[in-house]
Amino acid sequence: MKQFFDLNNVKNTQKVRIATLYLEPNQFVWYQWLCSHKQIITWAIFMEELIAHYEDTKSNTFYSRLISLKQKGSIMEHSNKNMGAIGAQQC
Repeated sequence: MKQFFDLNNVKNTQKVRIATLYLEPNQFVWYQWLCSHKQIITWAIFMEELIAHYEDTKSNTFYSRLISLKQKGSIMEHSNKNMGAIGAQQC
């Protein structure tokens, strides 16, 4: 994801919303819980909480899959596919 963010000059304020597009249902429940316990979810807070909750990066956990995401297709295809749903993902 870092590479996607860097290549697309994604602002920190948008990173959490984009990352939540990749959450599985169980992880989205965790994210909703996080939103209910933190007034503001910054990228730093999201990553800190994510790592604390899904710390085991050697197994097939959400975090290990998140950090190993690979882009398929062009950046424009990826952006067009996923950017439309960002507005629907709000804390």
